[in-house]
Amino acid sequence: MPMTHAANTDFSRSADWLRAAFDAALKAGQPSSITQSACQGITPPTAVIALGKAAGAMADGARAAGVTAPGILITTDENHRQIDGFECLAASHPVPDSRGLQAASKVAALVDTLGADDHLLLLISGGGSALLPAPASGISLAQKIALNDALLASGLDIHDMNVIRRLFSTLKGGRLARLAAPAKLTQFLLSDVPGDRLESIASGVAIADPVPFDYACDLVKAHQLDQLDFVAAQMAELADNPALGPVRPGDPALDNVYSRILASNAQCRDAAAGYIRQAMPEMQFLDAPALDGEASQMAALLAAQIISQRHAGKPCALVAGGETTVTLDMANPGKGGRCQELALAFALAMTSAGSNAPKNWVILAGGTDGRDGPTDAAGGIIAASQKFDQTAAHAALFSHNSYDHLKAHDQLLMVGTTGTNLADLVLIIARD
Repeated sequence: MPMTHAANTDFSRSADWLRAAFDAALKAGQPSSITQSACQGITPPTAVIALGKAAGAMADGARAAGVTAPGILITTDENHRQIDGFECLAASHPVPDSRGLQAASKVAALVDTLGADDHLLLLISGGGSALLPAPASGISLAQKIALNDALLASGLDIHDMNVIRRLFSTLKGGRLARLAAPAKLTQFLLSDVPGDRLESIASGVAIADPVPFDYACDLVKAHQLDQLDFVAAQMAELADNPALGPVRPGDPALDNVYSRILASNAQCRDAAAGYIRQAMPEMQFLDAPALDGEASQMAALLAAQIISQRHAGKPCALVAGGETTVTLDMANPGKGGRCQELALAFALAMTSAGSNAPKNWVILAGGTDGRDGPTDAAGGIIAASQKFDQTAAHAALFSHNSYDHLKAHDQLLMVGTTGTNLADLVLIIARD
């Protein structure tokens, strides 16, 4: 528990306090105890599937609650370990690989054996879309990877990405639940998506797809995804044969499905804010927008909000959560992630504002899974007290090469794998 401080808090320690606040958020979002509590008293499962970046911790919680059923666990390489009673598999994220394809085949084979007397327990966390690639008929893994690469570079938010992913799968969009029917299915989920929309968590393997097909068609055309020949062919096939598509609301295949979100970004935000309040009680908390849209644009919005408070003469804090996007040039994608780019763009906006900005500020932007994009960093942490080269920052943002820039200035947020995945956090404090 942090000490409380008077209004003349030494701001030089603020970066340390934000890092501690981020650690408090991670602790609040640890899934093992949450899953253990949820599993107490449920009908004993006959099979368990744990999927996502937090699969290991969720499986631990189920075992601690007395769940003994065998199962399959699929997670990332950095989170992979052996757990008694599970066939523990590792696969690639965010780009699918052949290991994920093999894992998906094993999941489908297990689920297909279930009958009316069985109870399947699903433990779902973020990352499941990439970890469980099950391409639709006629689509190869290479084509699935090409589509995934295009989606990651498109600038689409996670909801719209998953709208399209569900159309190119045999398990997503409720199809796993359809395969399991008439077995009873209970799924506990950790939400890594804004708004906690069930169909977007791991692309909704046991959730009906509520998004009209026409909307998906518009997304494909607007972002020129139909330039991939197999995408155009699949969309035409689904237009002619809707039954091949995702499960729709009201489908009786979902009658025996019970779903519950166990934790979301809100728990992390509350824990981070609580720590900041105790460490720096003079801070006035601002209403924070949900993190979405382009990372650089969100950074500009947050910077404007902080700058506007300078004239109020009060030190301020902001805690935001969600998930932004970065639209990439696939010919030169750079190296970084949405949190690194947001932190750098915020620092540039504050520095460019000169005397209009507060003299002292710190931003921490990080992914709760400990991995921001295809890098080993969780994000970035930057303070006004550090030297800042505006020209170099502009160049890094233009080339989407935030990682190298932040690394060179010792501004990467490094936390290692966390065992959870509850979207991103941005923590900002500022004062004159």
